[in-house]
Formats: sequence, structure tokens, C-alpha cells
Amino acid sequence: MDPRTRLLMLLATGALAILLDRPSSLFLLAAIASIPLLTRPIGWVWRRRALAMAAAVIWATVLSQGLFYGDVPREPLFALGPIVLYREGVIHGLIQSLRLVAMTFAGLAVAVSTPADRLFAALIGLRCPYGVAFLAVTAIRFVPVVGREMWLVRSARGRRGRAIAARSPWAWGRQELLLLRPVVARSLRRSRTLAEALDTRGFDPTTPRTQRRPLVMKPWEPVLLGGVWMGVVSVAAMELLYRAYLAELVYNPALRPLFGLVRNWL
Repeated sequence: MDPRTRLLMLLATGALAILLDRPSSLFLLAAIASIPLLTRPIGWVWRRRALAMAAAVIWATVLSQGLFYGDVPREPLFALGPIVLYREGVIHGLIQSLRLVAMTFAGLAVAVSTPADRLFAALIGLRCPYGVAFLAVTAIRFVPVVGREMWLVRSARGRRGRAIAARSPWAWGRQELLLLRPVVARSLRRSRTLAEALDTRGFDPTTPRTQRRPLVMKPWEPVLLGGVWMGVVSVAAMELLYRAYLAELVYNPALRPLFGLVRNWL
């Protein structure tokens, strides 16, 4: 698949994550966005980690929003003394977490399946400014490096002291913050080295360039993009009509099924 198609599909996923406002539709979007990532040859260990990350994000967001929901009306879903879990907060947390999970799955799928040079060419092909495209691809390129450094620092800390589980929660939080110090220091050093290398080689973002491997879409890719973006525009139009109906600007009895669809599912 052409990398431009992947980026436009990612953009469509983000648009739907903003437009949709029901747990059922957002769960379906997150499930569809997880398919390209989970079907990649990344190994079952990383698949389980991705699913565990998604479950942890959903659980933490639902619990925090359910406990500290401050808007009214609110209906207690569970109470244990002064601790109350509100139904509206649980729904709000579920919506926000599913939006984050859907975008995370889609973004990881694009980052894992697309080489850095192809992603850079796709951004240039989509008329993205050269400097912005270069910075975006460079940042994505160093994400695995920073991840490996975090793993090395954590392993070194584990070999030099007691396990993190044996510490108090406050000590655990302080140690986690201390982990960032060597990682940030090495990232700054790496950024300075990269900047000096670009300056030494006379890097000029305004110089015209030609691609060694031009991007070419397959015949079915424009059809796929057209169908996906037609769906996004349709959802946006239905949402707009429903908002106009709530504001008493538009009303037509023939549109009742459409309003019911938006209210119950979108």
C-alpha cells in the first residue's frame, strides 16, 4: 500500500475519533484500527503488550473519570463509603480512552509498517512543508532508540538495587522520574550531534530534490480512500444535521431515523 494512502487513512481515523461520541461506535473504530497492527509480523509478545496497554489505558481512564466526575446530572453506579463511582463518568472515560486507543493503534500500525524514507516521501507528496516532514520522520526514527535506552536504564537500575515493587508508591514515582534523566541527557546529545552533522554537510531544506523511487498508488487505493473519506464526510454531515435539530434550526419528520441513528450510535 502506498504510504500516502496509509497517512490519509490515519487522518480519517483521527477525524472519526473526533466525530464519534458513543462507546459502541468508538469501540468498533478501535477494533478496526487494531487489525493492521495485530496482523503485522511483530510476534505474540508485542501483540499481548499492545492489548495490555490498551486495557490499562481504558481501565485507568474509566476509573479516574468515574470517581472524579463533577458534572451534573450524575448517577451513582457503585458506592463504598465516601468512594462513589458515577455512571456518567464511566461513560465519559470510556469514550475518551477509546479515542486514544484507536489513534494509538492506527499510528503504531503506520509507524511499524512504513519505512522512514517512504514516510518522508509520503509527507512531501502530500504537500507537507519539508522542514515539518523532516522533523516528524526524524522524531519517529528515534522512538525505538529511546525505547531501548529506557529498557537499558531500567535493567541497570534493577541490577543495582532492590526491586521497584518493594518500594513505597512515593519512592516508586521518584525512581520513575529519575529514570528520565539519563535518557533525556542522551537524547539532547544525540540531537546536537545530528544538528552538527546536518550543518557540516551543508543541509539546505529549500534545495530542489528528486526521488529515487517515486510513489505510485495502485488502482484500488483511490477507490478505497474515496469510500473512507465519503464515510467521514457523511458522519460529519449527520452530526451537523443533528446539532442543527437540537438547536431548533432544522426539523423534518423524514429525518427522524437519521436523528435516531446519530443519537444512539454516533
